[in-house]
Amino acid sequence: MKIYRKIKTTAALTASLVLIFTGFAVFADSETDIKSLQRTRQCQNCDLSGADFSGADLSAVDLTASDLSGADLSGTNLSFATLREASLNNADLSNADLRHADLSGSDLRGANLSGANLTKAEVLGAYLSDANLSDAIWIDGNKCKYGSSGDCLE
Repeated sequence: MKIYRKIKTTAALTASLVLIFTGFAVFADSETDIKSLQRTRQCQNCDLSGADFSGADLSAVDLTASDLSGADLSGTNLSFATLREASLNNADLSNADLRHADLSGSDLRGANLSGANLTKAEVLGAYLSDANLSDAIWIDGNKCKYGSSGDCLE
C-alpha cells in the first residue's frame, strides 16, 4: 500500500510540474513529446491526443503527422504552424489563430473550428466533414456563416 501511495504521489507531482513548467496539461504518455515540442518547436509523428494547449503560443511549430485528436487547442496561436497530415479529429480549435498554417492532408473531421482564423491557410486534401466552421474566417478572408459544417458557407 505504501509503494502504491508513493507511485501515485510521484505521478501527481510529475503531472503538476509538467503543467507548471510547460503551461500544458498532458497525459503521462505524452510528456516526452511535450518536452520535445517545447525544446525544439517541432514534434513530428507525436502522440499529443487529448492534450490541453488552450491559449498557448504554438506559432510556427512543426507537428507534421502528429496525433492531436481530441486535443484542446482553443484560442491557441498556430499561425504559420505545419500540421500536414496531422490527426485533429474532434479537436477543439475554436478561436484558434491558424493564419498561414499548413493543414494539407490533415484530418479535421468533427473538429470545432468555430471562430478560428484560417486566412491564407493551406487546406488542400484536408478532411473537413462535420467540422464546425461557424463564424470562422476562411482561407480567402471571408467569414463563414453560422451553421457552416464541413464547408464554409459565405
